[in-house]
Amino acid sequence: MDFTSIYLNNKSGASATVQDCIIVLEYFDANGVRQREHLDFLCDCRETNKNDYHFVLNVWVYLFKDRQLNARFNLISVWSNGGGHHFKTRYCQWMWHMLSVLRFSNKPIVHNFFASYHGHSLADSHAAAVKKVLHSEYNHSQVQRFSPNLMAIYWGPTNAGDVSNLITRACANTQVHVFPHIHRDPELKPNVRRIERIKAHHCFVYTGAYCFKSILSAGTQFEQFTFLHNISTKSLQNT
Repeated sequence: MDFTSIYLNNKSGASATVQDCIIVLEYFDANGVRQREHLDFLCDCRETNKNDYHFVLNVWVYLFKDRQLNARFNLISVWSNGGGHHFKTRYCQWMWHMLSVLRFSNKPIVHNFFASYHGHSLADSHAAAVKKVLHSEYNHSQVQRFSPNLMAIYWGPTNAGDVSNLITRACANTQVHVFPHIHRDPELKPNVRRIERIKAHHCFVYTGAYCFKSILSAGTQFEQFTFLHNISTKSLQNT
């Protein structure tokens, strides 16, 4: 799981970028064959286009509904970088905890973090492929962009829909979903206390009411911790 920003052609009144939350799903199908799917979640709404907890929440609520994760899997293992605005936050960790309880029948959800500046994930590779598509499109459009007529100002993707068409056309085994906006009701952000030394831990495990953390990714030694219990679950029940 990763975020990347896609710059749009500058149009008056439009957003300057599309945020792309990339999910790469890997799993074994009923025949024991490894499958891989690339999913891009886009938003370019000027008011709600931000790579934060709310975006991640909308993505995973959508996945649980659309992909029927509870019926198909007994474990979800998530790998991401340590993005301090969206992934390695108390809010994202609370989200996994409550998803296990409310959407995953108390089965385990594990969030592992790659060490900073070490290697590239499958999501990074897909992000590079998306950027390559846009760069190629830019090079092929040179005649149009340098044209002295009005057609030049209409070159390039101007919204998430345009970006979605480019990605779908050029990237194999990829599905794109466009959020017209991201819900940011204040009640959707839980009032949870901070997780002690969250930045020093690289693995979090949530199994129903139980929460654990480990210093190492895919760790074997864990300590238990708890969240506040008087928090709103509106974000997971009503979206």
